[in-house]
Amino acid sequence: MKKIAQIALTTLLFVGVTVNAQTQLKKGSVTYSMTMPNATEEMAAMGESTITVHFDEKMQATDMSMMGGMMLMKTIVPNENKKDSKMTVEVMGMKYEITDAGEDASKASNSVGNLENAKDIVYDKKDTKEIAGFKCYKATVNMNDGTKSTFYITEAIAPQMVAPESNIKLAGYPLEITTQTAQGDMVMKAIKFSKDVPAEAFKVGEGFTKTTMAEFQKQMGGM
Repeated sequence: MKKIAQIALTTLLFVGVTVNAQTQLKKGSVTYSMTMPNATEEMAAMGESTITVHFDEKMQATDMSMMGGMMLMKTIVPNENKKDSKMTVEVMGMKYEITDAGEDASKASNSVGNLENAKDIVYDKKDTKEIAGFKCYKATVNMNDGTKSTFYITEAIAPQMVAPESNIKLAGYPLEITTQTAQGDMVMKAIKFSKDVPAEAFKVGEGFTKTTMAEFQKQMGGM
């Protein structure tokens, strides 16, 4: 369970960074399916996960459902002051709000999705596909450690979260991502886009017990 929780956390931190689009849509919700086709038996137990990213010009929220809805994770991150970030986790009937989420999010510079450690990006605008109603083209990101990530990006969506320390930025918003992890390839593909953002997207619900990330991970290690 602890390893699954760690992968879920890494994925959440991964979703909102690395992008710098300059075009149209500045508000909306993107829903992805996430699979790990070559994962170990333990990781395969997660099944197919669903990730929804809500964004406007001030904030981004990410909702992740894993293990058939048995684990739900949410992050709410302001574009300006990321120290005010919030995170909630619902697992096995228990509800937690991570009180030091801002600090944890700041550590995401070493996560799998951050382009701070990218060597270069190779674009192939001839390799295109339509995803969730948007025309996308291929971007291959080569990392300094020798791994690669493959993105299919659209320039029609302008996400708000950009890691300022990243020297390399994508030219568009990713609607399909295949990246290498220690547990196998992780594939995220957008299955739905909406211009509407639910009113509750940027709010923490009721009934959550406040805890630190260290305390939460300790509890997950015992499950």
